[in-house]
Amino acid sequence: MELNKNKLIFWVIWSLILLSFIFLLVTITNKNNTVTKTWGSWNTFKIWTYGYPMENSFQFVDDFKKAYPEHKNKEIIIENFPSYEDYTYTMMAAISSWKWPDIFILNNNEKNSVFSNQILAIDPAIVNPNDFRKRYKWFFSDDLISTFSDDTWTKEYLIGLPVWYETLWVFYNRRYAKNSDLKNLSSLNNIISDLSTKYTDLIPIWIWNWSTVYKSEDIITQFFMLEWWVAWVWNLNNNVLKAWLSSYLLYWDTTWYNWFNSRFQELKNTKKDSIYLFSRWEVLMVVWYPSMIKNIKESWFSKTMLQATPFPHYFSGGWKTLADYNYFTINKDTSDISLAETFMSYLYSDAWATAYLWYFPYQLPALLSLESDKLQQKIDPDYTVILWDFYNEEYEIWSFDKWVKNIYDKNISLLLDSTVVDEAMFARFKETIICKANKILTFANLGVNCD
Repeated sequence: MELNKNKLIFWVIWSLILLSFIFLLVTITNKNNTVTKTWGSWNTFKIWTYGYPMENSFQFVDDFKKAYPEHKNKEIIIENFPSYEDYTYTMMAAISSWKWPDIFILNNNEKNSVFSNQILAIDPAIVNPNDFRKRYKWFFSDDLISTFSDDTWTKEYLIGLPVWYETLWVFYNRRYAKNSDLKNLSSLNNIISDLSTKYTDLIPIWIWNWSTVYKSEDIITQFFMLEWWVAWVWNLNNNVLKAWLSSYLLYWDTTWYNWFNSRFQELKNTKKDSIYLFSRWEVLMVVWYPSMIKNIKESWFSKTMLQATPFPHYFSGGWKTLADYNYFTINKDTSDISLAETFMSYLYSDAWATAYLWYFPYQLPALLSLESDKLQQKIDPDYTVILWDFYNEEYEIWSFDKWVKNIYDKNISLLLDSTVVDEAMFARFKETIICKANKILTFANLGVNCD
């Protein structure tokens, strides 16, 4: 009996040991699987962009791997976000969750981005700043070359690389206007007056009631830049705002005010914008970047009647033209610095830039070497408009620092929809932008109500 009892205790002890061993083995296996999954996510090289989806991005990745076979086994994924707002919020969440991209893009009109601290400077051995100055349009150097110095030496480096840029254009219906009508703001005003007299049931140009103006935030910014070389939010003083308001009101023709307002309400109710009326030949001119061609084509505008010209200034040349572009940057926390730098080398080559721009025929090339061929290309195969139609060598191209792009873009169009527009309203808008920017970028005055 005692022997049987001892045997029972013996088997119970061994059973417990065996169960403990199995539990330990399962725990280790699960832990290894977790590590493997975590490493797997880190082993994926991610490139994040927004605004312009690259069709067949997998083909681009294949071409890159063929050019650099040492990276052929690396998983490379390109993600494109539909809007800057979506992109910004997702980037914030990704950084806080350790799921950031290896390469990401920033916009030139936000000089102190909330993601600036994530940027890794490009090694001058990869992209030499002096060489960059020679190969790219001059305004890129002003925007993207930074300097680091101490008591003994100074070093230049690039914060990112561009491939393309855009400037504002006027798309117009050639049945009612011609290029000579749009050479400067004075001639534009004359043609608006003539058209409103001849065609009382049509609207010459749509740049009012800004919630129905496609991407209105940069149109009004261009008007700002026509005044005293304004280049950032801080420059929006009372003198600039008074001059801008005077220019703006020139384009509000009271002879068709009521007609315009009735169409405005219609667009708001149907959630349409100015391109809808332009394609129906009820609006004769619209303003935005060359990429608007996608929306114009989708709305079935006539293939033979579309033409375009650079956004006019007060005189033929010598004025600031707003540039818009995104540039690629290396994340300082990238999981593969070798691949990131190789990508930048590829980006820096004429061949890669040419391949990239093939996907976006409506964008102007950043590289000087590509201008002569690229400017003669159609922005869409179904239209006769070419990039040269939007190019004016007399204009100086600049960026405009919005401080916080999301806040600036969202609030400026809402402000312009107000029934009363005066410089005091814009002064308050400026102070709001500065207040919110200081909170976000420097953590200053956190308890202040900026609104």
